[in-house]
Amino acid sequence: MNSQPDIIYKLLDNFSISAWVIDGDQNIVFMNTQMKEMFGNLSGEKTSIIYESSSFEILSDADGATGGSSEIVISDIPFRRLRSMVDFGEGGPFTVELFEDISEEKHISQTMAKTLQKISVETKMAKTIQNSILPIDDIYWNTIAFSSLYLPADDLGGDFYDLLKLSEDEYLMYIADVAGHGIQASLLTIFMLERVRTNTEAALAGTSALLEKLVEDFCSLDIDFSMYVTMALCKYKKSKHELSISNAGHNCYPIIIRGNGKSETIPTRGMPVCAIADGAEYEEDVITINPGDRLILYTDGVVEEVDSATGKSFGSAGVRALAEKHHEYDGKYLARKIVDESTRFTLINAKDDRAVVIADILS
Repeated sequence: MNSQPDIIYKLLDNFSISAWVIDGDQNIVFMNTQMKEMFGNLSGEKTSIIYESSSFEILSDADGATGGSSEIVISDIPFRRLRSMVDFGEGGPFTVELFEDISEEKHISQTMAKTLQKISVETKMAKTIQNSILPIDDIYWNTIAFSSLYLPADDLGGDFYDLLKLSEDEYLMYIADVAGHGIQASLLTIFMLERVRTNTEAALAGTSALLEKLVEDFCSLDIDFSMYVTMALCKYKKSKHELSISNAGHNCYPIIIRGNGKSETIPTRGMPVCAIADGAEYEEDVITINPGDRLILYTDGVVEEVDSATGKSFGSAGVRALAEKHHEYDGKYLARKIVDESTRFTLINAKDDRAVVIADILS
């Protein structure tokens, strides 16, 4: 009948990782086949023959009196060392130590760390670029007082907006939302911003013509069908005090606050800018807008968060009511007020980007 030590030795010899058994005086009483292949048969020797004759380093140590684990390096090979006390009934105490080669695990970990660092650097660069191309709050061409507030849900967001001078008489304002977040969405925002700025001829022809051209440009990318962009475009013609509005799947309709504080919503509809919108036609509504009137554009992150206590969302009605109530304040104050109020409906962290653009017509 096999003794208890013989049974343990047999089990250890079938392990695919290196193992040995040592006594209380650090003498090696058994080495399994894997251990012998790595260091030679050192049975009867002390463990120091390996630890002192090789490069040895303890990376981390969670050993206790009766066992535990640690990460060590022997001859430049990283191991996870697992220790456990065993009772053979005589001549004890004895300790079983298993040595798991974690070279590949360490390599993967280091590679992932380098990759994450690279992604972090690229994300910061993309964020810097993304923020630098958005217009700043200011008075433009003595015609429009522009105010905005943008809070991305992640480091990189998918919301964007712009204010462009198309001619001495016409000015384009818009807000847009790319589906998704992260680097892919950020790159698409930069592409779409550039395409809007490039297509001034189409914009002069009309907001609907501009959307049709943007769809054409988007389709040329040949990207995944799940990617799309919603947009609300508004073009102000100063000589006629007209605002032309087109919508590409943007469910946050533009709001006009008149000089007397009264408001109205412009519910223009159309397909998002996406691969399946190729050949789509867009509506273009034209309304009167006068000096003293205010245009408000925003994205769905502002309106779609739900208050867990009431089950209600802030909604477009909330934006409109707040804009009426605070119509005498400047655009910067109102943009902050709208975002702050919408935050009350956010449970913990915003799930979507939140952007608000306010354009006050001055002349």
